[in-house]
Amino acid sequence: MTYILAYDFGTGGMKASLYEETGKRVADGFDAYPTLYPEPGFHEQQPEAWWLATVNSTRKLLAAAPEGSAKQIAVIGISGHSLGVVPMDVRGNLLRDSVPIWSDTRPDKQPAAFFSHISETNWYLMTGNGFPPSLYSVFKLMWFREHEPEMFRNVHKILGTKDYINYRLTGVMATDNSYASGSGVYDLQRREYAPGLIAASELNEKIFADIVPSTQVLGTLTESAAHALGLPKTVKVVAGGVDNACMSLGAKAFREGRAYNALGSVELDRCLVGQTITGSN
Repeated sequence: MTYILAYDFGTGGMKASLYEETGKRVADGFDAYPTLYPEPGFHEQQPEAWWLATVNSTRKLLAAAPEGSAKQIAVIGISGHSLGVVPMDVRGNLLRDSVPIWSDTRPDKQPAAFFSHISETNWYLMTGNGFPPSLYSVFKLMWFREHEPEMFRNVHKILGTKDYINYRLTGVMATDNSYASGSGVYDLQRREYAPGLIAASELNEKIFADIVPSTQVLGTLTESAAHALGLPKTVKVVAGGVDNACMSLGAKAFREGRAYNALGSVELDRCLVGQTITGSN
């Protein structure tokens, strides 16, 4: 039997599920992590907590899985919440202990500066980004450039949430099209970053992670990742995608007449912080 290990990287925690090739789920495990609210509009999580949850959920899954199944896992795929901003230096080190997640709305002046170079209507038509602009990655990056310049000078690459876990698994820094589409500088029709939008942000295009297909194999597990998870180094890791994109695919909502509804722990977060954020993740 060959198995597939899938991670659902949500706002409230990491769920690991083990599947047979037929699609039958045979085991799962879950581990939670907190969201931090240091200031109004600041919604942060700790990447190290994500990694610990990945390890713990995997260990819980393997404890409930068929005997010997760990050695028969062929591939890992992950879906994760979007619009995260994880700054990495050239050596692959985190530049911040906690990072903005999708619901973070700290950018205040940055959208206005951006839209002084391009109309918001044209931006929407090119990117399809329909939430309030402050939620999108490019504006969070512009905020960091203004408010944390010393940290920002050391940025080599900006990774998304699930992209950071992929980096911990393989040592490869990359993203996929579905995650890049939430960057605020992605051209939906060309399926690539839009130089004109990056120019409007006055950011260096090199800090945006390279885009690969969701199904592309990034590599196999590093020795340290294999040891932490209790898996063979031969396990392959694919790029994966944004949670809602993966849910839509799984629900076959790309076909006429089909739909799905996505609700998660963020609904509780809204009540706790007393804020209303357009959209759901």
